[in-house]
Formats: sequence, structure tokens, C-alpha cells
Amino acid sequence: MKCLGQVERCADITQEKFYNDVFQKQPVVMPGKIAHWRALQTWNPDFFRSRYGGVAVWLSRYDPASPRSFLQQNIDYDFREASFAEYVDQLSAPNGCYSIRESIGLLKANPELLDDLDHFRPFGYSKEPADDQFMALWFAPKGGVTGLHIDVGENLLFHLHGHKHVLIFAPDQTRLLYEEDLQQLAEPGLADRIDADTLEMWRSYVRWSKVNAFNPDFKRFPRLEGAAYLDAVIAPGDALYIPCGWWHAVRSLDITISVSKSLFRDEFLRAPDPADPAGRSTTWELRP
Repeated sequence: MKCLGQVERCADITQEKFYNDVFQKQPVVMPGKIAHWRALQTWNPDFFRSRYGGVAVWLSRYDPASPRSFLQQNIDYDFREASFAEYVDQLSAPNGCYSIRESIGLLKANPELLDDLDHFRPFGYSKEPADDQFMALWFAPKGGVTGLHIDVGENLLFHLHGHKHVLIFAPDQTRLLYEEDLQQLAEPGLADRIDADTLEMWRSYVRWSKVNAFNPDFKRFPRLEGAAYLDAVIAPGDALYIPCGWWHAVRSLDITISVSKSLFRDEFLRAPDPADPAGRSTTWELRP
């Protein structure tokens, strides 16, 4: 595989520049825009253990050393439930390979966490009804991997703790990435083991690759050797935009915490509304 370089970092991006030069065209890292979020100073494993230790969370496991693909391991459904305290306690254990992957309910069930995120300003706004937007928590051990996939939607990832390594492939690389046949998600008996909402999400909102981008096997997947990608290491305070249709794989370089949300075009990088009673002062500025 060939690295084409680093994903552009653009600290002074504006709404106009984003929609003219970046939106649906290329990924970008936007550092500094969430420097005012309280979560950057407070969210860590001990915070969640002490405040939410009794909350039940679903844990998923992806083993990048397995010959089974990311989708196949999801079909195997190696999920388990634990309390947040139990999860934090096993993060540094030798078998600490489970992740809280795309936990949607936690943020909505605990709205005080949205205060720590300043309701996603300047990438969101309090007028967005919480029930109408996608938002999720990601929590992973060192070495935790999310396999190569596409999310059907504009992808915004806000990184709060630790460091992540991200490989991103443009849509024109798809023919080299051995996309999975989703017919396997219609196999008899699958609906008896996996809840209907999860199956619908896997079938309709995710496209999956068979390959492990971090440890490529060119003997099994020879076309992969010709694939080209962009590289990024994101740190606390970085916001990463990945356009719809772009493949990406993520590896945690240490224990990591991130949140993701849907992109509301009218509110994205928009100046705060002074008439909003929930408005908060921020350290960012929308430049002309």
C-alpha cells in the first residue's frame, strides 16, 4: 500500500471554507475548535468509573490477528455486557481487547455529558433536538482496532483522550479493498441471535472491507498492495471529518475516548446565537 501523505490539518477553517473546499471532497483534521469543551479536561477512565461505574455498557471485540474479517467477527457477535466500572478495570489487562463501540444511548440517557461537550459547539448547536441527531461514545483500550469500513453519512469524530491512528481511503480505492458481500447478513438464523435494529444498521448504514489495513495480507488480497491512503494521528482536541463514502480504519495508540455525531449543515461552524438562552461563551471565532 502507498501512503499519499497526512490528512490536512486546518486550525483556521471557517464555515465558508469547509463547504467550498472540504465538504464531500476530502477529510480534514480541525485542531483547536473544541478547546473550550470541559470534557477535554475531565473525561478519562477514572471519571467514567467514578461517575458512571454502575451504568451497564455493551462491549464489542474485534481481534485484528484473526483471519476472520471485521464483518465476520461482528456476525460472530462476540459482545458482552458489563458495568462501566468493570470495563475500566479491565482496560489495561492482558485480555483488555473489548471496546465500547458507538454507544448511542449513554449520551442521551445522561444529558449532563452534553454540557461537558458544550452541546458540540461550534460543530453543533443546542437547538438541534437530541432525539433527532446521531451521537455516540467510543472508548477503547490500547491496541483496540475498528476494522476498515464506510459509514453511510458524513462522519465527524471529536477526540478527547489518548491518541488514535486513522487510515483513510478515497472512494476510488474501493475496487482494491475487497468489499464484503452483504448477503451474509441475510443468512438463516442470524436474526435469532442479533437484534433487529443492529442487523438493520449493519445492512443499511455500513459497508465493510475484508482486509486488515493495519496488517495487510497481500497473499490473500493481492489487489490491496496497489491501494493508496491518507494517514492521520489525532490527539485530544482534534475534530476529524471523514466524507461519506470514504473508507477508514482506526487503531488506538493508548486508551482512547472519542465522540461522534451527525453533521447538521446549517449549524456546522456557525457563530453562536446570542438570543439562545442556553448559549455559552466559547474560545473559537468564525472568521470572515
